[in-house]
Amino acid sequence: MKNLILILIDGARYDFIKDDQLYLDLFSKSLWYNRFYTASPYTIGSMHALFTGLYPKNNGVNGYFNPNLLKKEVKIIPQYLKENGYFTLANIPSPVVMANRGFDIYTLHDEYNEDVEKKHIDFVEENKERMLKSKPFFLYLHYSKIHTSLVNNVLNIYNDRSEEYFNNIEKNRERYRKDINISGQYLKKIIDLIKDFKLHENTEIWVLSDHGSSTGEVFGERAYGVFLYNYTLHNFVIKYGEEKREDENRLHSTVDFLPILLNSLEIKIPSNIDGMLEREYFEKSFFKERKKVHEIYFETGGVDGPFPSPEKHNIFGVFDGERKLVHIKTIDKFQQFLVKDEKDIEVKNIDSDLKNKLMEYEKG
Repeated sequence: MKNLILILIDGARYDFIKDDQLYLDLFSKSLWYNRFYTASPYTIGSMHALFTGLYPKNNGVNGYFNPNLLKKEVKIIPQYLKENGYFTLANIPSPVVMANRGFDIYTLHDEYNEDVEKKHIDFVEENKERMLKSKPFFLYLHYSKIHTSLVNNVLNIYNDRSEEYFNNIEKNRERYRKDINISGQYLKKIIDLIKDFKLHENTEIWVLSDHGSSTGEVFGERAYGVFLYNYTLHNFVIKYGEEKREDENRLHSTVDFLPILLNSLEIKIPSNIDGMLEREYFEKSFFKERKKVHEIYFETGGVDGPFPSPEKHNIFGVFDGERKLVHIKTIDKFQQFLVKDEKDIEVKNIDSDLKNKLMEYEKG
């Protein structure tokens, strides 16, 4: 059975990753999943959706203040792996990011007072022998430096009405671009270390993000996706080390990562999750076949922004790969967008089919 190394780059948006030369070089022979979208555009909600294969409304973590409400009966990735004989270990920035269920070794780093790169290098080195002797193993590393920069340089300085921030988008983007590049430098060091220690042998290495981040594109949104715009929803997923660059361009949600991962490891996929291996399907109509897609859903509730609701999500969305409908439940406002070339183009008409599906999702 293959080992698994999962490295998460907190807050890295897809449109910056795909243009960063370090990432392009490092993952030049890898499988790129180019259409992954987060179920919730902030870390706590996104990580629990990603690790459970369930949307926030179904796993219990449906609010920024609710990391401890993960339902007791819900399993996360390390639990599925433990059932299949894996030795599991992790280093993450905070217990609110992910529960300790199923981890043999569960450690934290202080993202504000410790060097996360050194912490991870030391952690891998300290546990190298145990991983080599305990195959198969699952190593999870959560890189927090982009988030730390966002807190120090944006959230602690500006508010959601700070004109200085929103009037300097290029300056904001340059800071964020540097943070992305630094994360690429970190990844190269970690992957080189993994190879030096022979931990890459018979091992799948997955690198991904939990959500994107705003750089001031829309007034009132400093960082997280309180408006459910594409740049905060579109995260990246890369499977490292294929023979050549491959691109997977089908629509996926982060709830799909669990079944995709388990399928790759040849582990049985649970039936009681929202995630799917494949969202595209064909429907017959009048002797013809039409390609259709199982839509993906989003939900969030901002700590700040114009409609804060950190206790329970109050903004919901549905996306079919081209059209996106957003419902701001607090004021019962619907907005529909055509998503094209990483941009949200608002349209006037509200599609009744999308609206019915979104309202049904909100009921559950």
